[in-house]
Amino acid sequence: MSVISRARHFGGRIIQETREYPARLKEYGFKVAGAAYIDGLIPPEKFPFYIRTIEAYVDRFMVPIVDKYRNWEPKSVNASNSGKVPVWCCWWQGEEQMPELVRMCHNRLSQLIPTEEAELYMITQDNYRNYVDIPAHIIEKFEAGKMSITALSDVLRVALLAQYGGFWIDATVFISDRFPVEFIQNDFYAQRIYDPVKWKREACKGRWCGFLMGGKAENIIFLLLRDAFFTWWETHDSVIDYVILDYFLLAGYKQLPAIQEQIDSVPDNNPDVFEMYKVLNEPYTPELYARLTSQTNLHKLTYKMELNRCSADGALSLYGYLQNLVYPEDV
Repeated sequence: MSVISRARHFGGRIIQETREYPARLKEYGFKVAGAAYIDGLIPPEKFPFYIRTIEAYVDRFMVPIVDKYRNWEPKSVNASNSGKVPVWCCWWQGEEQMPELVRMCHNRLSQLIPTEEAELYMITQDNYRNYVDIPAHIIEKFEAGKMSITALSDVLRVALLAQYGGFWIDATVFISDRFPVEFIQNDFYAQRIYDPVKWKREACKGRWCGFLMGGKAENIIFLLLRDAFFTWWETHDSVIDYVILDYFLLAGYKQLPAIQEQIDSVPDNNPDVFEMYKVLNEPYTPELYARLTSQTNLHKLTYKMELNRCSADGALSLYGYLQNLVYPEDV
């Protein structure tokens, strides 16, 4: 990147952060607004001072919620009325409006789910009220445009898991091999790649990933997260950070042994969860696919990029190979 391009990019960041600063100042105060402003100027963002500032704000917010669960006792609750463990996936607009990559991931999930043990539920704007009661103040803020679909999705996932248990899997996760039964068999299980150095720009340091999380109904983790989200939106009109779920859970992790023990009991898994999307347009080779899937069967992809069935030299791309796995009749 040239000096001129870098200068333009930096100028654009100044304009963006200056535009957002007043709202942050009004809602969160000087410390948070200042930390977010400075952090936003310097890519790739989320430096330690920023994380500490957000963490401190959320910790103060979480005090009464954490206190509520200090004497929590686990309960034995059936995951669903049918006896099968629910697997939750959400695409707000419904299956017919899925981008092709999302449709591919969803079809793959449908193909591999162990139907004798689990049942797949697709949550949409038309049916979510059939499963959970979301407080009116949250619906009002969503309908007023103060809350994004992503933010509402966070609320839905913890509400569903708290009430029914099961496994939440984001719509852009591709399963390359077997269905991960650990997520539906354990009291708590999550994507985990703990590394405080590699993930220093993440509050959770890889201890969990909210887009792949499962466990039993009435689990303290899901109950605390549900209470946190419901309470947050009573007094706030935005999220303090995109991954606010991580900060909520981190507050519980630090203060409640019942949460810490469950999270620390989960072994590291799917170490290459973020690697496949980087090479989707590269030529497919058995060696490439084996490298990506030898230790990992869950892969976080994205539809927010151009995807091609063939690579630049005309060979079948990795993305094309995944499509052939899901739709063999089209080969």
